[in-house]
Amino acid sequence: MKYDILLLDADDTLFDFAKCERAALQNTLCEAGLPFSQAIYETYSAINLSFWKMLERGEIDRDALRVKRFEALMVQTGLQYDADAINKRYTEALANQSILIDGAHEFVKTAARVCRLYIVTNGMAYSQEKRFAASGLLPYITDVFISEKIGAAKPDKAFFDYVFSAIPAFDPGKALIIGDSLSSDIAGGVNAGIDTCWFNPSCAVNSTPWQPVYQVRTLQEVFIKIGE
Repeated sequence: MKYDILLLDADDTLFDFAKCERAALQNTLCEAGLPFSQAIYETYSAINLSFWKMLERGEIDRDALRVKRFEALMVQTGLQYDADAINKRYTEALANQSILIDGAHEFVKTAARVCRLYIVTNGMAYSQEKRFAASGLLPYITDVFISEKIGAAKPDKAFFDYVFSAIPAFDPGKALIIGDSLSSDIAGGVNAGIDTCWFNPSCAVNSTPWQPVYQVRTLQEVFIKIGE
């Protein structure tokens, strides 16, 4: 095996975040007595993604992100509810969603036989910890690194510096980050000086300056690429 350490992104790499997000939003709005529809979900998903991109660029902090995404949702949909209260409901609802990408469990189980596995995620600490506890993945994971606890988020080099310093006998030449986000996982890995693998099941076009060493459509394909 070419690598001894795999750094794995969480959402849209191990977790099927679209399914988790949709279920969490539906539960949140219904419990609050608000309507839910596919259009409302798509509006929220786009808003949420835009705020997370702002966080990656350092344009907003985590506390503001939590509330402002729901403020924007209320404005764009005409719904009326306190944004902070909705966020608290949603955080709890998302923490209960641990739907995995097809093949994620088997991939992690197999990879753990030959590599040390670490989770590197920008998600909220409470939600991520609870989701991983319910996912069945933790027995195969050596450690979990969450940006909220570290105080820096991918792609910030400070995030990776912390992770590297916390991993015993870390060798950057033997480490690979696998993730779906070019702007977070791949950019972060490139800046930190480790090899990168872009998980790209939809065959999206890379229009960024960040070029991964590998590109895969399925997690199982990782073994073919890094076993070379």
